[in-house]
Amino acid sequence: MNAQEVIGLAGVPIIIGLVQLMKPFVTDSRFYPLIALGVALALNLGAAFLLDGDPRQAAFAGVVAGLAAAGLYDHGKALIAR
Repeated sequence: MNAQEVIGLAGVPIIIGLVQLMKPFVTDSRFYPLIALGVALALNLGAAFLLDGDPRQAAFAGVVAGLAAAGLYDHGKALIAR
C-alpha cells in the first residue's frame, strides 16, 4: 500500500466532515452522495498531483472513498434515526 492509497482511505472522515459543512448550503439531501463523490475525487486527484502519483489510481481511490463516505453517511443517519 503506497502513500496515495493511504491518503485516499484516510480521507473518508474528511469527506464526511466537508459534506456536513455543506448541509446549510445544499438543502436537498439527494445531492449529498454526489457532493461526497466530487470532494473525494478532488482530494485524491490533488494528492496524486502533489505526490506525482497515477491519476487513474487516484480517481479509482476517489470513487471508492466517495462511495464509502456516502455509505457511512447513510448508515450513520439510519442509526441516529432509530
